[in-house]
Amino acid sequence: MAFLSLVVAMFCGLIGQSVMAQTSGQTSEEKIELNVQYPIRPGSADITFDFNVDLQYSGGNKPRTFELSATGPRDWAMQILDSSGQKQISAISLDPSKTYPDTVLVVVGAPYWLSPEPGDYTIKFKAASGNITSSFDLVARITARYGFSVATETGQLNIKATAGKESRLGIAITNSGTAALKQITFSSTKPTGIANEQWSVTFKPDKIENLNPGDKRELEAVIKPPSKTIAGDYMTTLEFNSDQVTTTQPPSLEIRVTVSTPTKWGWIGAGIVLAVIAGLVVAFRRLGRR
Repeated sequence: MAFLSLVVAMFCGLIGQSVMAQTSGQTSEEKIELNVQYPIRPGSADITFDFNVDLQYSGGNKPRTFELSATGPRDWAMQILDSSGQKQISAISLDPSKTYPDTVLVVVGAPYWLSPEPGDYTIKFKAASGNITSSFDLVARITARYGFSVATETGQLNIKATAGKESRLGIAITNSGTAALKQITFSSTKPTGIANEQWSVTFKPDKIENLNPGDKRELEAVIKPPSKTIAGDYMTTLEFNSDQVTTTQPPSLEIRVTVSTPTKWGWIGAGIVLAVIAGLVVAFRRLGRR
């Protein structure tokens, strides 16, 4: 009986040693994990979108090289840089014994010259080494930026005008934003009129229905001082607006209008002056004879 118990104990011990040997000889599965703290980056189409991607390799017994790639929408620019952001890379060596991840920087840029529509654009980042692969979706969320600029065609902010006659000022409007502008309208602040006559400021065309990013449109401001305006300098403000431009002050132009009187009134004025002088001369001569 004692001999049988001894045999059973020895047999169980051998089984236990075999199980322990098998357990200690097992290795965990090789894998690479990707993590991005901010996977969605918003911004206008004319900026770059930066993503910091952490890579952690585990389960191996020596460093392994992983090929890196980033694919996204057509015409988008994509780069993978080292953690410093200074050097472009296409692969990285990862050590499974490290307890902290390695980091790479993924930089993507939209083709802003094509005026991409606001919305989410997906970039797939992938790390692969043999049959060990992992991928992660990064999202560039394009938001619209509205804005436009105005300038006179000559670059000057003054114009000459004749009382009672129209003068024309060429103006260029440029869409400086990243989205199309709808319904750009024009208005003006004019000098005070004289003798129930008011200044007239009109625009041709009277509005712009649509202006794509980067496009420029030309128009004319037609300025007409009242016919009885006294010669001199006057200020008028040309104002431009779009309901979509809400974050900045809409542009405007302060224009100095130098008004002269019509030629016929100049001759009439000169005649009056000459008549007065002639009258004075005649009066002095008569007084002198006395």
